[in-house]
Amino acid sequence: MPKIYTDDERADIRTRLKKEANILMQKKGVKKTTVDELVRRAGIPKGTFYLFYPSKEMLLFDCAQDFHEQVDEYLTEGMKSIVCKYKIDVDKKDALSGYVDEITDVIIGAMKIVQNSCLKVLLEPEAMKLILDKLPKDVLEKHRKQDNDSENGMFKELISGRGMDIEEITGAFTMVIFGSMYRQVIGQENMEAATRYLVKGLVIQIFG
Repeated sequence: MPKIYTDDERADIRTRLKKEANILMQKKGVKKTTVDELVRRAGIPKGTFYLFYPSKEMLLFDCAQDFHEQVDEYLTEGMKSIVCKYKIDVDKKDALSGYVDEITDVIIGAMKIVQNSCLKVLLEPEAMKLILDKLPKDVLEKHRKQDNDSENGMFKELISGRGMDIEEITGAFTMVIFGSMYRQVIGQENMEAATRYLVKGLVIQIFG
């Protein structure tokens, strides 16, 4: 008979599994991350895994969604903080043009969440496809609906309000994130400053 877990135990197991999923995805990638290693590192029986997730892909997706929500929340709260602190009327044209450095700081903070999590792995189309191909259709549909309905905070609203394509802007920031993979070429000592130049340039184009 399967073990009955309390709500606290279930929450703890999910937390441990997602923690190890985040580590292994960054270390080994999607394909080489296995259920066997996940349960060993999480300290649970393999059978218990399937009480929580039907597949490793579902766990990896769930883990990535947590970080995705963190990024959205970070951007939202960061932009709200700037607007409230300086009492900015965002409906006025170029109202944010004087706050380029503050906005750059917020975006760099959000990018650091991506760079230090499994999200950076899923920026690669092949890795994302490996997961999405294994997800149930209802999960995919729910995910798409959440993305469409997502406020994605004030950041997305402000971009849309300027007649810009959010997908193109997201793509530009993604390219900056991919640039972080060339730390050895750029030099660790130059990485932070180089990233800031690129992000600030994008912010000027969007809000300047």
